[in-house]
Amino acid sequence: MIFYRVISQHRPQHPAKPGLDPWVWAVLTATIGFLAVVGTNAAGNFYVSLRGDSPAFPHRFDQRYLALMGWGFLVPFVWGFSAKWLRVFLGLKSLGTGVLASALAVNGMGVVLAVAGQLALATWLFVASTTLAIVAIRVFEPSDQPAKTKGVHASFPFFVRVAYGWLLVAAFLGVGASIWDTSGGIWGASRHALTVGFISVMVLSIGQRILPAFAGMRLLWSTKLMFVGLLLLNIGCALRVSCEVLAYQGYAGWAWSVLPGSALLELAGLTAFAVNILATFILQPSHVANQPVVLGIPELLAEGVRR
Repeated sequence: MIFYRVISQHRPQHPAKPGLDPWVWAVLTATIGFLAVVGTNAAGNFYVSLRGDSPAFPHRFDQRYLALMGWGFLVPFVWGFSAKWLRVFLGLKSLGTGVLASALAVNGMGVVLAVAGQLALATWLFVASTTLAIVAIRVFEPSDQPAKTKGVHASFPFFVRVAYGWLLVAAFLGVGASIWDTSGGIWGASRHALTVGFISVMVLSIGQRILPAFAGMRLLWSTKLMFVGLLLLNIGCALRVSCEVLAYQGYAGWAWSVLPGSALLELAGLTAFAVNILATFILQPSHVANQPVVLGIPELLAEGVRR
């Protein structure tokens, strides 16, 4: 509620400009989803503590809750900031505002159906909304301008696109899970592709692009370590997603032995990210160390892009 109160006091920089930017609507949608996630979590905790036989959420409730968290909050949140930043960072063509609005509407309908228990139909809507969002952001289309890779590894645009590829994988695995899953393996693989493949890869890509700028206009400590972390995370995720289906569905017994190694690869990638950011904050000099920090996020972004 404090967050909502603070946000409600903000006013647009250009009052004459009609309406809100499309990316703002996406983030607002995600914020509503986050509020729903918090409320659902609280309700579930009360139910389990008062009437449940175990501390775990019931399976049917858990499936709906995870769909709400992933597709109702995390996905539109990333879409919003992708619509805001990726055109600059990757040199993409202009955003398709109407298509993005359609993606948000279709995704919202999918979330409502998932919460209502209609997961089979909801998964198809998630495929449709993901496709629309990719078309709107134009992430797989040739760039109009060179990507802003100064200060980060040259593979930065590639990994951002890989993240959206993981989102497509997650959506299609959800459809497959609604048809063929017998043990939770395909559902788990779908969620892993969403949370690690899409969300984590986006965090490691965009985070190392903007966090040094937010922390006093520093330069990233090691672009090579950025590449290594992203590569390890994606390899681990690919092994995890594929072998989770093979192992849990009983298609291949050897896949069980791959799962622990995939987790270690993912942890190594995340550790590389943490080390790189920490070293950036500690070892890299700030270019505004002797100046008052009066810049806001938009100014920092603009300054970081120019560097």
